[in-house]
Amino acid sequence: MKTVLTYCLECDRETTQKILFSKKLKTDEKENIGIETGYEDYMVIECGGCKTNSFLYRITSVHSEHGETFLLDENFPKHSDRWGEFNFLKEEDQDSLPRQIYDLYEEIKMAFENDSNVLAGIGLRTLVEAICLQQKMTGDNLKIKINNLHTNGLISTSEKPILDKLRDIGNASAHQIKAFPIDKLEYALGIVNHVLMSIYILPKLNKKLKL
Repeated sequence: MKTVLTYCLECDRETTQKILFSKKLKTDEKENIGIETGYEDYMVIECGGCKTNSFLYRITSVHSEHGETFLLDENFPKHSDRWGEFNFLKEEDQDSLPRQIYDLYEEIKMAFENDSNVLAGIGLRTLVEAICLQQKMTGDNLKIKINNLHTNGLISTSEKPILDKLRDIGNASAHQIKAFPIDKLEYALGIVNHVLMSIYILPKLNKKLKL
């Protein structure tokens, strides 16, 4: 029996899953997701670990210009019972953010609430980049800029490797069209919230408390 490596909703990680039923359709151009040519697979699958059955919609896209093949998985059922329950910043705290970062944060909220895990991953990485630019951190790449945030005392020693991991998540989301589990993205959101509080929100509150 054929198998596929994809995310298991119960195990909360990628697992090898049996393909119980599948239907493959050839795609032409799909402008909304930037596909030139490729395939759509509709699969009923069974996790090799927990034995849970689920449905997988997989797009295999081939970009002829670069000769690259990308996979985009959408797993069902969705985490619809969690919509609207993510730990976003309070509106009054978000109002303390610079306009560009505020707008980007709003887009990330929309990605989370619409279960767009790929866009959420890209958005979190972009938000880290925006923080570095707004704080005028220099460097040839984001890894160096994150290190400079730490050197300048804007993030803690424990936050530095996590922000660097967000860089990897964003890169994988953008270049491999990889959707990370929502629980991992929610944890990453919590770290970003903490950084935003430390850099932008708490200093403003501190000024208000000064006598």
